[in-house]
Amino acid sequence: MQKIHTAHHFGLCALPSIAVLTLCASAQAWAIGTEDEIFQKPLQTEFNKFDANRDRRLTSEEVAGDADFNGRFKLADNNHDGVLAPDEYSTFKSHAQQSRIASYLDDSTVTAKIKAELIKDAGTDGLDITVETHDGQVILSGFVDTYQQSRLAMQIASGVRGVRAVKNGLVVKS
Repeated sequence: MQKIHTAHHFGLCALPSIAVLTLCASAQAWAIGTEDEIFQKPLQTEFNKFDANRDRRLTSEEVAGDADFNGRFKLADNNHDGVLAPDEYSTFKSHAQQSRIASYLDDSTVTAKIKAELIKDAGTDGLDITVETHDGQVILSGFVDTYQQSRLAMQIASGVRGVRAVKNGLVVKS
């Protein structure tokens, strides 16, 4: 009989502790939010910052300070009503951000391929050549021993897929 009473007493003491833990977990989940809310908050915060008159619509004047919308407001305005609703803003802004990331990754890949080819080639010292890429435009800089090495570096860079143009800023050591 005593054992049953102790077990029942333990259950009663544990109930407040369990309730407190549950309440804390619920409060933590509420503070953090759902996965959708977490990913949408930055764009919603930006939207609210631009919404000067708090009408839940953005005009082209309100987003004039955002480079993603310069000259492209009409593309973002899917329903062609002259203003952006939160979903139009978020969709367009998210797409613009993804495009920037893809462009950066493409440029990084081009740079890495050029560096690898320069290092692999016996006629150039790839470690003395700096390669920068932006939107497929490549700039070679640094020092080479001969004019032929400079030309070879240009040929190598021009032959890499994704390169649209190469600017040669290599300096021949005298």
